[in-house]
Amino acid sequence: MKEWKVYNSNEWTIDDITSGNYAAFLYLMVFETGEFYIGMKHIYVKVRDAKKIKDTSKESNWKSYTSSSNSVKNMIENGVGYEKYLLWCFPTSNQTALVEAILIGLFGTRHDCVNKAVLCKSRLPKDNGGTFKIVQQLIQELQ
Repeated sequence: MKEWKVYNSNEWTIDDITSGNYAAFLYLMVFETGEFYIGMKHIYVKVRDAKKIKDTSKESNWKSYTSSSNSVKNMIENGVGYEKYLLWCFPTSNQTALVEAILIGLFGTRHDCVNKAVLCKSRLPKDNGGTFKIVQQLIQELQ
């Protein structure tokens, strides 16, 4: 099983994922071919908001997860080496999906991006620019 790494160790540790403060996270897979994939993963089964995490909430398969993308799965099955990185943890899956869509929209047309679509229906958070600041930081780090 390929272990998760932290893309920016100043922001996150792997232990943060299950701290109870987050419902989902954004991740980056980087392949030995130079290609990359941006995705999101829910941390708990059927929990979309960290406020709804209970003692009985069951963790998803996030530790061993790679992707739902058939392209990514085929690359891995064909032996293409990769690393998987935690980019950011979010309290809601809505916010995670929004930031994922923004980053795929921005980087998705590059020749080295494996993402083939942006699939997102999400409410825009009224968080005084908090999500915008996260997007700005991630764009800077990923360029």
